[in-house]
Amino acid sequence: MDKVIILGSGAASGVPTISNGWGKCDAKNSKNRRSRAGVYVQIGENKVLIDTSADLRNQLIENNIRKVDAVLYTHVHADHLMGIDDLRAMNYTVNELFGGGKNIKGKRLSIYAIKEHLDEIRHRFGYVLADEKSPEITHRPQLVSYEVEYGTEILIGKMRIMPLAFAGHPVPTTGYVFNEGQLVVVPDYKIIPSQTLEYLQNIDVNVLIMPLTNIRECIYHAGMDIDLDYIKKIKPKRVFFTHLGPECDYETVLKMCPKGIEPAYDNLVIEL
Repeated sequence: MDKVIILGSGAASGVPTISNGWGKCDAKNSKNRRSRAGVYVQIGENKVLIDTSADLRNQLIENNIRKVDAVLYTHVHADHLMGIDDLRAMNYTVNELFGGGKNIKGKRLSIYAIKEHLDEIRHRFGYVLADEKSPEITHRPQLVSYEVEYGTEILIGKMRIMPLAFAGHPVPTTGYVFNEGQLVVVPDYKIIPSQTLEYLQNIDVNVLIMPLTNIRECIYHAGMDIDLDYIKKIKPKRVFFTHLGPECDYETVLKMCPKGIEPAYDNLVIEL
């Protein structure tokens, strides 16, 4: 089954937050308990992660995800990057790791991002990148980095993935289109550049996942009005809001959504 799992549906603070608790969210509704944003995509035999949130380990265990083929980064803010060290487990296989004394062996894992983001990963987490002189998979992640260019398709198995530029956040952010619209994942953004919007308007979008950090727009994030305006222009079949902050109570947002649009929640499975 081709599917998406919303590993985490929360913004940088998660919900509840350390400083403000549940905010405007109803603590009695389990769909308001949110870990930091992340997405798992499985199409055919191919599996990828989008971002590695600070909550990645728990998210992977919760969803019984043991292996992926690659990781795609939208940007390298802490809530989207800080779980990168947990990828070391992806270099192993279950049998090798728990196989009763066998040598630990495995294979390297590919990560994809624009040059600016890869440079930041090298600066902050240089130890995770594979060393050609020391190929053993041992005590640390072994990640192989690949630079993406906007408008140039990536091939991962049978996945055809188009990286697209988004704007208005403090750093450039990258969205990803799978198989010409089977799935579109929008990163943190406030503005969809004209070239990106034109591309999205000219494909048949099945599932669109996009952030709704605040109901009202703020300095670095689109709000509900901006999201809905872009949705009308793109015309996807289904939309799921993620990256939801403590202002965004699940039932409140759901009541505000037109037909075909709904808020996501942690561990939500979406069939493609």
